Amino acid sequence: MKTLLIILTFIATTAVAQKVSKKERIARDKVYTESLKHFTKKDYFTALDLIARKYKYITPDQNVQHYIEELTTHTGTHYFNTYSDLELRKLNIPTTQLIMGKRNFYLKKYKHGIKRLNTIPKGHRLYPESLLIKASSYYFMNKHNKAIETYELCSEYALKNEKNFKEKSKTGRYYAIIKESCIINIARIHFDQSQYSKAIEQYDKIPKSSFKWPYILIEKAWSYYYLNDHNRSLGILMTYDSPLLESYFMPEAKLLITLNYFDLCLYDDALNTIHDFYNTYKTRSETLLGHIKSAGNKDLYFFNLMFSPIADNETKNKFLRNIVTQMSKRLKYNFDINSLFQMNQEVYRSNKTANIKLLKNMQRDLKEQINHYVKRSVYTFSNKIYDVSKNMFDIKLEILSLKRDLAYKNKTYKKDRKRGDLENLNIKSNQEYWSFQDAFWADELGEYSFALKSKCETQKMRF
Repeated sequence: MKTLLIILTFIATTAVAQKVSKKERIARDKVYTESLKHFTKKDYFTALDLIARKYKYITPDQNVQHYIEELTTHTGTHYFNTYSDLELRKLNIPTTQLIMGKRNFYLKKYKHGIKRLNTIPKGHRLYPESLLIKASSYYFMNKHNKAIETYELCSEYALKNEKNFKEKSKTGRYYAIIKESCIINIARIHFDQSQYSKAIEQYDKIPKSSFKWPYILIEKAWSYYYLNDHNRSLGILMTYDSPLLESYFMPEAKLLITLNYFDLCLYDDALNTIHDFYNTYKTRSETLLGHIKSAGNKDLYFFNLMFSPIADNETKNKFLRNIVTQMSKRLKYNFDINSLFQMNQEVYRSNKTANIKLLKNMQRDLKEQINHYVKRSVYTFSNKIYDVSKNMFDIKLEILSLKRDLAYKNKTYKKDRKRGDLENLNIKSNQEYWSFQDAFWADELGEYSFALKSKCETQKMRF
């Protein structure tokens, strides 16, 4: 049976080859040879453009497919952004299959996307990323068990690939981020299913050295909040006050702090947090919004913002400086900047045979994409502050209403309590603890807990 399959494959391949005229074969060989010359000169985009345009409507043989794959490891996928799905299908390589899988995912055509992603072989460098997209598709199809299973597989393969590279290399970081993204998404599925303890177990797998770690602290704090462990939730949120996380402004963290105090009936603490939020976030946000509205129409303003000196951004608005810092660590931004850097290298190399017109157009297009991405992120941040501000106002009204009701009932909350006591801590048998000494240590970040007692028992007022 195996021999028969080999013979049939050979016959089919020969049949296809017979349909190609001698003239066409010579033309293809000429294009391949010309592209290879550019490749040896490190003009990767010019080489890719030559060979990819030739095979827009014709599926290349395996040698050419492997060659195009090799080119994309240098150029990234930006070149194929203008290609239709029909043109991408004809190339029939894992890179274009991943692009189509992503397109289908964003268009919510999950089944079509999974079909494309299933063609990427296990040993391919893009296989872990394909599992990430596939698992996310299962999640949105409400196949949560299948999603978790695929995310776990994604984490496993990404870890294997990560170990083959140096930890701080670009490729090593790429696989580390894929692995961590899959773990975090497992945690989010558990969170959505109200399995908060399981979610925390997954969040704990993310190392503090990860780019994603500062962002998952807020998610972990929400998990503890829903477990009614308000002290642990408050302790985790306290981490954002450390100098090492100064650039991570999380408006939502202030809201969660307020809710924790509210649930503990520590209304004065909640009101103080609301007051601080309005004095810090709201004012700076309004200033930021005013600045970007006045300057944001300038050509490539947000793109250029990413390369402005830190001191300049700090002067314009402190939030602006910190948004830029956060943006510079995002995976998509780094992929785009890496592609732009490769284009610049090809232009500055000044090889006479390089397609400078193509490179200039691609540079402009990519800069505009980055500009739009940064602009959207800045406005998203401002809108988030506005949403949190509305929630804060509602909580403030609720607190004032509760205080008024207590006054009418001649009651108040007990004040004869300590500000904190070890008996209020939830300490596991394998945990040790130390008192906070007004200083943040890197190895302690994310491990804090308050020791507050609920003040929700009432007593008669004394006048």
